Amino acid sequence: MFDDYIAMGDYRAVYDIYNVYSQRYEESMVLFSELLKENYDFSKDETIIADRQKVPFAAGREDMKERWRKNIKLQLLNYVSTGKSLKDAKQKLEKKYTLARKRTEEINEGKLLEIFLNAVTTSLDPHTNYLSYEDSQDFDISMKLKLEGIGVRLRSEDGFVIVESIIAGGAADKLPEEMKLKPNDKVMAVAQAKGDAVDVIDMDLRDVVKLIRGEKGSSVILTIHRESVNGDKSERKSVTIVREEIKLEDSEAKSSTRTINLNGRACKIGYIKLPSFYKDDDSGKSSSGDVRRLIQQLKKESVNVVVVDLRGNPGGRLDEAVDIAGLFIEEGPVVQVMSKNNPPRIYYDNDPEIYYSGPLVILIDRFSASASEILAGALKDYRRALIVGSSNTFGKGTVQSYNELHGKLGAIKITTHIFYQPGGASNQLTGIAPDIIVPDMSSIWDINEGTNKYPLKWEKIDSAQYKKYRHVNDVIVKTLKSSSGERTSKGEYAELKKKINEYSAKVRNKTISLKEESEISKKKEKEMEESMRVDRDKNLIDLKKDLFLREAFNLSVDYYEKAGR
Repeated sequence: MFDDYIAMGDYRAVYDIYNVYSQRYEESMVLFSELLKENYDFSKDETIIADRQKVPFAAGREDMKERWRKNIKLQLLNYVSTGKSLKDAKQKLEKKYTLARKRTEEINEGKLLEIFLNAVTTSLDPHTNYLSYEDSQDFDISMKLKLEGIGVRLRSEDGFVIVESIIAGGAADKLPEEMKLKPNDKVMAVAQAKGDAVDVIDMDLRDVVKLIRGEKGSSVILTIHRESVNGDKSERKSVTIVREEIKLEDSEAKSSTRTINLNGRACKIGYIKLPSFYKDDDSGKSSSGDVRRLIQQLKKESVNVVVVDLRGNPGGRLDEAVDIAGLFIEEGPVVQVMSKNNPPRIYYDNDPEIYYSGPLVILIDRFSASASEILAGALKDYRRALIVGSSNTFGKGTVQSYNELHGKLGAIKITTHIFYQPGGASNQLTGIAPDIIVPDMSSIWDINEGTNKYPLKWEKIDSAQYKKYRHVNDVIVKTLKSSSGERTSKGEYAELKKKINEYSAKVRNKTISLKEESEISKKKEKEMEESMRVDRDKNLIDLKKDLFLREAFNLSVDYYEKAGR
């Protein structure tokens, strides 16, 4: 058996599998080169099945060739649809596959074993993973919200590493104006203070980031190329930056207030956006500390309702979810955590103080997961908060231990427990259901724990002992649903629902047309995609584009009228 060989430290099968993969890859590249030279008729109505689970293995070389032809046609059509000529589209696609081939050739023994280890661990459950040293560094950064570097976000495009944006307050942001980096600058080479410049064209983005990151106080020299803008000449320059500790403030909890007038009623809403559950044990900075501080500020501003936005929050530290729940309840169980054949361990809020006792609304969506579900689930069970969402949450109800390996071997995350709400229901697979559903484009995506391979099953255990509040009840929910339903049945919301239905049909349809769409159709598609984008970085509260948040605020006013006074 395969596992017997692994237990004996015999990894020959891994290399044999990779050798076969490399051979098939080369065969595919020969097909790609042949087919890219062909002419493609985008007026011909053909289709391709996008769901690989519904496509059997190729019957032979001709079948494989036909699949590649359609695949290439689809990718060329994507480029042509953006206004590129067929010639430019072919050059772009050829460059893409040349880079992909280079990445495949760069797979070394360490990377191969990393891929293999993750194939083994994720067959146990989706969240047991091996993290390489670089991945473990990224994970640590996401938990602490800080790193040592230059404060620049980068992206990879056509073999170039390109400046995406500059982090406010970071080292790069503090450079003199004439030396500052700008978005779309191309990084051509990277040098350390006393080293030669390393050409980074066609280098993997992860490797370039590795060269740029470094210890606080050390210097890095970037050679950048800037294209001509407004008739200026293109230029090439070297920029020396002293690395420093960068705080990733975009992922911190933030707050704002907004007074909403609804049917002659004015209500002051305190809004808290919580992108993740974080904690830095060294500095003491944490999401719970930040939320507590924001609540105190909002109370000084005499808000009538507090709205906590967990949309898109993928989770983080379990203990932080417990501490944040404790800000809104007296004391009691927040989550039950259970391992195999052991009684549940209950995580309590032991602080009797309630930091905010008024009306509370929690916002969730399909991408709220893990610790977000612990917080939303606990406050729902306690009937302490009104839960408003576009759909159930993701449904990740498992707990992982994080163990760093010695040296620079990385780390491993292992699923050790399943968590349950105070009432005993697991969040696994089903997630947290909103009390009131408000339409939002995020609901179209069929993304949840159940779509992962090998998810653990849903279970229920006995309820813990806890006190339920009277902030939310069936009568209030029914009344609020009625008023929200009336508002969202017309105007912009009716149009939004129509777009959701159209886009959902496109997402569910696993067959893609290879026929070029009309300009009118393409314009409509672009408008639909544009309507889904809400830039919350520039404007924390955008009630013009974020229709979900607008209705959530209206619901908050209704809720304050019914339960807050």
